[in-house]
Amino acid sequence: MIGYQERKSLAMKPFHIAIAALFSFSASSQSIVLDDLYPEEVDADGFYLSEDTKIQVEGTGSVFYEDWRAIVYYGWIIDSETREAVWHLFDEMKDSDFRNSDGQMDFSVDVDLKKGNYELYFAAAYSNGNDWNDWGNTWAVRNFNDVVKRIFDSRDRRKYRSSYSDDFYIRVSADNLRKIEIDELLSQRTSSAIVSFTRVGDDESLKKGFSLTRRTDLRVYSIGEGDKDETFDYLWIYDARTREPVFEMEYDNTDFAGGAEKNIVYNKVVTLDAGDYIASYASDDSHSYGRWNALPPDDPSFWGATIWPASDNDRNNVVAFREPKTLTPLVDLTRVRDDQLVSQGLTIASEMDVRILCLGEEGHDGMVDYGWIMDANTREKVWKMRESRSDHAGGARKNRKVSEVITLQKGDYIVYYATDDSHSYRDWNSSRPQEEEMWGITLWATDEGDIKNASPFDPSEFVNKNSLVEILMVRDDEYIRESFTLEEDADVRILAIGEGSGGEMYDYGYIKDETGRIVWEMDYRDSDWAGGASKNREFNDRLYLKKGTYRVIYKTDGSHSYSRWNASPPTDEEMWGIMVLKE
Repeated sequence: MIGYQERKSLAMKPFHIAIAALFSFSASSQSIVLDDLYPEEVDADGFYLSEDTKIQVEGTGSVFYEDWRAIVYYGWIIDSETREAVWHLFDEMKDSDFRNSDGQMDFSVDVDLKKGNYELYFAAAYSNGNDWNDWGNTWAVRNFNDVVKRIFDSRDRRKYRSSYSDDFYIRVSADNLRKIEIDELLSQRTSSAIVSFTRVGDDESLKKGFSLTRRTDLRVYSIGEGDKDETFDYLWIYDARTREPVFEMEYDNTDFAGGAEKNIVYNKVVTLDAGDYIASYASDDSHSYGRWNALPPDDPSFWGATIWPASDNDRNNVVAFREPKTLTPLVDLTRVRDDQLVSQGLTIASEMDVRILCLGEEGHDGMVDYGWIMDANTREKVWKMRESRSDHAGGARKNRKVSEVITLQKGDYIVYYATDDSHSYRDWNSSRPQEEEMWGITLWATDEGDIKNASPFDPSEFVNKNSLVEILMVRDDEYIRESFTLEEDADVRILAIGEGSGGEMYDYGYIKDETGRIVWEMDYRDSDWAGGASKNREFNDRLYLKKGTYRVIYKTDGSHSYSRWNASPPTDEEMWGIMVLKE
């Protein structure tokens, strides 16, 4: 059987960054004790050994079963510099001498440790059994019904604390041992880091920028949660100018971090070119520092991500973050909630490239939370988020993202983003995306020199210079007529949104010439789905007309119209009606 330490032998490598002794003291026998834990709690303390020493580790561990999972009381010691476990109770559990018929395990062992700083951990953690098949399945005792009932049938936590939690503890004793506050050890360990997100809790999204003057090696140490299908708590790094990812922590490039199988660790050197970068770490809504729902990793305090220069020479390449001007968005429609339609106008003075990041939700029949860009004068869509061009955005598989560069010609544009009635920012009904705060659509200039060519405007105040007729935001039981005149034969663009089903239209528009003849009518077969309910239909196409005067009519029935919806509204609900535009 492979031992616990052997499982982790390749998971941790020394950082080769020495930590000086924090304290001096006279030799004396001292000890530290950790005890009095509820299930799901972890306690820790630090200590320093002034010379190579044999320490005594003693205490009482336990495994009790509650329904389908076990509660395990156990402890371990890690080296504060390398972050590697140097002793673990799980390895002792393989020895039959440490088994006890009542589910408790008394242990007392001598461990040889080198001079240095160490951290002692003691945990009371839940496990479904899969996490310790390699080290304790033969030791686990499954017939503790009386003990389990006494502990867990009572809802009085204080009674539990006073009667049982004190039975389980771990003590470390040695000559030349000096207790150190663990916070001070952690502070010392991260003081030379260029990025440090430690003790990360549930539902956190953390970012920090850094810049490199030349090609640089970085030591990346990140602990998180994941499995072969998905990562849940993890680090990624992206180029601040292009937003292109340069590193991402995934299950396949990580090692086992100790504890539950889903605890993963990345501890390797990453090489980055000169540039400006942003490190980002996100956690989901469970299993993180302080709220473990399974066995914690061996280094719970470093749950998160820490990045150091790999050498002194590499440190010379690290400078304060140089935030690119292009990092300020031209359009920022993010943190969008349920049932919203948001928009922002953008005038482009001359042709330029823009970078788009759009995060949304994929439904059964396509995107249900998504963005698009429309020419404000022609009302043509110049860009739309499509599932076929999207990538996984982290979290639930339905979280999608599109990151690409497009060219916008001189003109006026309106950027839109729409959501359905579920799974949006701060109200996720499944795992949230990697960059939850970016849920929506964002546009940036790709070149700093182009920023001056872009200016925002309020879409509600925009006057369409190509408009011939606008009959919009039509309510129930309306019959609205407007006219326009063409001085010469011309193509016009007709935009109409209305209601139809079963091949028949109920809210729709049509156009008559001077003789009263209908020259165009919105037809169900020539219309497309307009988003929302399937009966929302839209038409967007050209029509050739002779010179003359025309009358545009739009009529509605007694239900399902602007602000009177009896089913999901169309994506562009303000367009309920008809527009005729000059081409």
